Amino acid sequence: MKQDIKKLLNLQNVWVDSWEITDKEIIVKVRSSSRYCLCPHCTKSVQRIHQYTTRKIRHSIWQSRKVILHLRVRRFYCSHCQKAFSEYIPGFDKRRTTDNFRRLILKDLARSSLSYVSKINDVLPPVLYAIIRENHEKFKEINWEDQGEKFVLGVDEHSYRGRNLVLTATNITQKKLLMVGKDDRLATLTEFLRKADQERISEVCIDMKRGYLNTIQRELPGMKVTVDKFHVVAYANKNLDEVRSIIVSKPGYNVRRILFKGKEKLNDKERIKLELLFKKFEKFPSLYQAYFIKEKLRDFYKLTDKKDARKQLNNIIMFCETSHSRYMKSFGKTLFRWKENILNYFDNFQTNAFTEGVHTKIKMIKRVSFGFRNIDNYIAKVTLAFIPFLILIQHTIC
Repeated sequence: MKQDIKKLLNLQNVWVDSWEITDKEIIVKVRSSSRYCLCPHCTKSVQRIHQYTTRKIRHSIWQSRKVILHLRVRRFYCSHCQKAFSEYIPGFDKRRTTDNFRRLILKDLARSSLSYVSKINDVLPPVLYAIIRENHEKFKEINWEDQGEKFVLGVDEHSYRGRNLVLTATNITQKKLLMVGKDDRLATLTEFLRKADQERISEVCIDMKRGYLNTIQRELPGMKVTVDKFHVVAYANKNLDEVRSIIVSKPGYNVRRILFKGKEKLNDKERIKLELLFKKFEKFPSLYQAYFIKEKLRDFYKLTDKKDARKQLNNIIMFCETSHSRYMKSFGKTLFRWKENILNYFDNFQTNAFTEGVHTKIKMIKRVSFGFRNIDNYIAKVTLAFIPFLILIQHTIC
């Protein structure tokens, strides 16, 4: 029966003496399975017991009851160096929780809020924060050998709190989150790139942020940098929306969704409504031009040959430069500055879609957790959700 209790509660390196079940707790009295201990001072084998002490340690939750271990700890006396010491039992340290309990806490925290985990496990939030920060330290250093011989690096930023942005770095090839920074400063990106195994990075995918491009070109000379196609089309949509907000400013013209929708996805009713809109505002050609450029960019990314893509992009830039709209001229200048980085997409067709997916999952974590005030706790909580649980178990046991 004692062996069954031991297996049921995942008890290791101890013997079970007795147990008691109450309405709220399961109390299990345990002791070390070793008959002797090595002296930490002189490394001699010691069997002479000096005294006993009992510690209460949280181990797990079983059927809504707290499993509490009453661990009988022996203090030995070494006759060789004449010093007393407490025995060391693997899986038990000076804390009031076992490795097993902290592992279960991490599993709950990976998918639930801290307040919920604190409530169901009857653990104070500071203890939970300490557990996730300790876990984060184990995975803080990136093992570059696990990233593959060559991989594509994705760099982007997301909102930590309001307008406070933080940097995100991912391995697009292996689908792994590499780093969540404390801010989105270029110094943070520079520090990350200098610590990285630069020979393994074959390409970098970024958004249309000039500071990122300059930093990558400085730290990784000759590196191929690709602008994510989502951000290019999003920039065209933003340009279209600015023109729409000026021309179609009266209420009742709810056409924003139709303008953003792909032309091939419009139904007959929406297509007629769009034609009437352009006819009504034909004195303002900027609206149609912005819509035309947006659709041309969508067709541009459907091409498969880089030479054809270069010709079409040059035509789009020329169309923007000859427009009388200052919005179109500005958009054309932006496309011209980023032309080579945009065309790099057609070499390997790499996008930052995985990084955007990471941001979507991070948003879900923020909603579940009701926001964060401490950036260190935020990073530890976010990265926890991207660690496979099997790896988490191995690191916790070690």
